[in-house]
This record gives sequence, C-alpha cells and structure tokens, in this order.
Amino acid sequence: MGAFWGWERYWAAVPVAAPVPAISTQPLAAPEPIVTAPDYDAIVNSMLRESAEAELSAAPPPRQTVFNDRNYEARAPDNIMESAHVPRLPAASARRERPRAGLSGSGDARFEWVDARRKRSRWQTRYEYRNGVINNSSFCRNYRRGSIEYRTCRKGARAWLAERCGDGTRLASARQRMYCHAHSGFRL
Repeated sequence: MGAFWGWERYWAAVPVAAPVPAISTQPLAAPEPIVTAPDYDAIVNSMLRESAEAELSAAPPPRQTVFNDRNYEARAPDNIMESAHVPRLPAASARRERPRAGLSGSGDARFEWVDARRKRSRWQTRYEYRNGVINNSSFCRNYRRGSIEYRTCRKGARAWLAERCGDGTRLASARQRMYCHAHSGFRL
C-alpha cells in the first residue's frame, strides 16, 4: 500500500455517477457575436480619403495661360453691387437747377505781395463770382499756370481775400461772406 492509506478509503466511499451521453437533446444557442472596439484610425482615414476625392472632383478648371482672339472670354466685373436698393428718380421730373438769388459778376483785384526776401510786387487780376461764390481758379488767369509769376500772384490773391474777409467774426454783408468763403477754400 502506499503512503497515503487514508485516500484509498476516501475514494472508495465516493459513489460513481452514471456516464453522461455525449450528444445532448437540447438545441444549441446561436453563438454570441464578438464585439470589437471600432478602429478610429481607419474611420478617420476613410473620411479624409472621401473629402480629398470630393475636392479633386470639385476643383476649378485649370487657369487660362494662352490669350488670343479665339479663346477670349470676358469675365464678369468684380465688386459689383446690386443697385435695386437705390431709389431711382423718375426721368420725367428731372431736376432743374433754378438760379439762386445772389451776387454774380466779375471784379478786379489790385494788391501787393511782399515775399520772404522782403521783395514787393504789385499784381492786378480779374476774378469771377456767381450766386455769391467766388471761382478761385479765376484768380491770376492772366499769367501762365505753374510759372513763378502765377504762384506769386496766387499768394498775393490769398492775402487780398484774407484782408477783405477781415477777422471773420462780423460778416456784415453778402460780399464779405463771399470773400471769407473764397479765402477758406483758396488753394495755391
């Protein structure tokens, strides 16, 4: 006998069960599907591939590099805004400018100009005014535009207008207002 004599007694006391048939009569259940985690890299790559294909199919035609009379196509103008929102004036009632009541005519100006070197020069010019507004471009027309004489005459005319305007605080007459308006907008 072996060293473990107690085991023999134990095994002898255990009843032996009847053998189980190998084939069972119960129907087999459907195998459960194996759930795997989605492959996000594959999903992202497929989405990128689809968007790249869509961009290639929607790409504009190639740029025109040869220009001649046979292949010329005029483009539509850029930056054009619809003018539907702009109210249109009826053509029948075109505005007519009615003459405003005011001073109109021409005048002579005689003035002296002292330049930076203290050189005195005397000038005489004619100017025009209409409806109380002096045409500043009419000063010194008797000199060639751009010449030194013309520029010096214009400087003297500006000083003459400033003198006629006064300090501008008391605009007594329409003529004085006319001179002040001309002086404020006078450009050499």
